[in-house]
Amino acid sequence: MKVKIFFTAFLLCLFVISGCGSSKVQEVPNTDKFSLPKDIPSFVTEKDFEKIDWDRTAIQFDTGERNDIFGNKNKLGIIGPELKPKEVEKWLWHFWGIDQGEFTVVGYNEDTSKISPVLSDGAWSRNGIGGGKVNKADASMPSNVVLYEAGKWALLVYIDGKLFDILVMDIKSE
Repeated sequence: MKVKIFFTAFLLCLFVISGCGSSKVQEVPNTDKFSLPKDIPSFVTEKDFEKIDWDRTAIQFDTGERNDIFGNKNKLGIIGPELKPKEVEKWLWHFWGIDQGEFTVVGYNEDTSKISPVLSDGAWSRNGIGGGKVNKADASMPSNVVLYEAGKWALLVYIDGKLFDILVMDIKSE
């Protein structure tokens, strides 16, 4: 009888102990997280990428002088051909609300989380915004640009180290 009571108590304790285990679900690390390239300018932060609105894509708009500019009206616009992967193109950037400064552009691919320079020489930044009013913009700057893969890209544009605007566009495969 003592063995039966002992055995029952043992099973009861085992049952209670097994039910007391942690019910906390272990979090799976986020494998989609990107890391900033080592050579990217120090003012570019991961928080900047959280500001990307992937549904707000660049549009074509009319400035009153030209109707072939695409971008975000009254903020940032570009005249130039549509980008195709691995093809260097010349763009004329237009800026509203600024008239000079150091220009930095960072490309971010939504699908691959790749972060890369957009300027074709591999530089992140360059001086040269200015030139006075062009096509009713306050400043402009020419550059050669390239992206090396297709997909939905966000171009984060900084002026003098501050995030100025973000252009979202689809780069179609060749």
